[in-house]
Amino acid sequence: MVQMSQHKFASNVVEKCLEFGGPAERQLLINEILGDTDDNEPLQVMMKDQFANYVVQKVLETCDDVQRETLLSRIKVHLHALKKYTYGKHIVARVEKLVAAGERRSATHSVHKVGI
Repeated sequence: MVQMSQHKFASNVVEKCLEFGGPAERQLLINEILGDTDDNEPLQVMMKDQFANYVVQKVLETCDDVQRETLLSRIKVHLHALKKYTYGKHIVARVEKLVAAGERRSATHSVHKVGI
């Protein structure tokens, strides 16, 4: 999957699989992106690649909240290093946008919960 994500046209196919696949298929793809070890090697490679970074962005856009939190926790470790890469900057911008949106959702949820 990492190899396909690094190819100009195959990466579009992977994005469509994420967009139109079911939760089980999406989870399989996410598991492959995260890899088997804590070093997140496939994810790191993909975040720095000119085509695969778009696949990572699509994963963040299409996954559920639990998957997103897992991915964000793995990505945040590498944010500083990603800023040095042309394509990594796309991931940094997307993560910052998601974090900001999550903070707004939490604040809105808290306000509604308190009844203000």
